Amino acid sequence: MDISYRQLKAFIALAEERNFTYAADKVHITQSALSQMMKKLAQQLSCELFERKGRTIVLTEAGHHLYQEARFIVNRLEKLVQENHDRQHGYNKSLVVSSLYTLCASLAPKTLNDLKKRYPDFTFRLIEERVDDITHSVLEGRADIGINTNPNHPDLNFDLLFRDSLCFVCRADHPLAEQQDISWEQAHQYATIGVSPGNSLRTLADEAFSRVGLTYDPEFSASHTSTLLGMIASGLGSTILSSTIAGLNASDTIRFIPIVQPVQFRLVGLITRKDTQRALVDEFALILKKHVSDSTLWEAGMAISEPR
Repeated sequence: MDISYRQLKAFIALAEERNFTYAADKVHITQSALSQMMKKLAQQLSCELFERKGRTIVLTEAGHHLYQEARFIVNRLEKLVQENHDRQHGYNKSLVVSSLYTLCASLAPKTLNDLKKRYPDFTFRLIEERVDDITHSVLEGRADIGINTNPNHPDLNFDLLFRDSLCFVCRADHPLAEQQDISWEQAHQYATIGVSPGNSLRTLADEAFSRVGLTYDPEFSASHTSTLLGMIASGLGSTILSSTIAGLNASDTIRFIPIVQPVQFRLVGLITRKDTQRALVDEFALILKKHVSDSTLWEAGMAISEPR
């Protein structure tokens, strides 16, 4: 089945113009050539793609399905050709990454540094954003790739990096510091510092407390991990963070205690638009996955489970 780009391009024109004359003009071929091209396409797919109603073309059900797929295929091919052209002429030498703070302050810059060494004439940007903002940045093209929780959006791919869970974070002299795990009721009693609203960790904590009939209203709040850990170290209180932060911020003075019944998991991965086809995006993803593997975040997350 040797269906060509020219056939799909011509079919899209016919589906949109619904007229052989106009469609032929649009793709710069004769009407008879277009007619022969569509006849061959129908034979190759073993189905009727359209019906004539006077001078108007009406797509069949099979035609509608092909139109949706053809637009996607042609769009990807044209983007790939344009990117190759841009690359050869010195354009498109940039990569913009939007990330959750956890990775923005750790493995993402490490990955970009690796890429910078390979491509010293390229420009790289790392943006720290909240969950919804990361999704919008990728969807609207402000970022080429995002490090985020799963947005479950039909126009985005989600590639899992690792799974982590929420922990109670306190000083080593805290009454709960020697516990192997604690309940959400215990965490609620002591978590007087909160991650600022809009952060994925705060959303997950709010959901977990709600399931056990509690409302989370901490006395203090902050957005950045370093600020939160500093507040804890100063004795101001305790908070709820992810097990990932525990792995990236080892300390003898701070304890990360799993909260169970239930364990509140978070899936962290890479999000890209489904029409994204860039070698640099793929290379960033591969290097970041290696750093995740080397940091044992994946194994640690998969090992988390509810106690029996």
